[in-house]
This record gives sequence, structure tokens and C-alpha cells, in this order.
Amino acid sequence: MESLELRNKLIEQFNHVIQDDSKLAILDGIFVSITSTAADTLVSEAHYKRVEERRERWLSGETQGLSWTEVKRQLESKYGFYTQTDP
Repeated sequence: MESLELRNKLIEQFNHVIQDDSKLAILDGIFVSITSTAADTLVSEAHYKRVEERRERWLSGETQGLSWTEVKRQLESKYGFYTQTDP
């Protein structure tokens, strides 16, 4: 599809979408996502690095994960959260 054809198609679709407030909010979120840069993220590069380091240790077998049951038990123990049992 040629650029002009695609541009006209998108303009027509946007004209329909912007009539619905809920779709307009979604469209705004898409534009924010498309135009944001890595610097706009709330997650720091240091955190990404830490997650990657932990992932590499897990993949190599150096560390192990916990079952969801164990995670819930630890949260209850540490913070006193009430957790519902799975159906």
C-alpha cells in the first residue's frame, strides 16, 4: 500500500475512532507509547540490569524460583496478607 493510500485510510479510521471517548483514551495511550523514549520510563536502567542478572543466575541453575504457594506463604508470614486459595 502506498504512503498516501495508507495515510488516507488511517485518517478515515481515526475519524471513526475519535467519536468514542473510550477508544480515544486507548488511542492516546498508543500514541504516548509510540512516542515515548527509553528515558521516559519509570523503571531505571539499574533495575533492568538487576532483573537481567537474576534471570541469568536462574537460567544457569545458580538460583531457583519459588512455587506460587510458597510465595503466598512468605507474604502472609512477612506482611500478614490474607490470601485466598485458588479455586
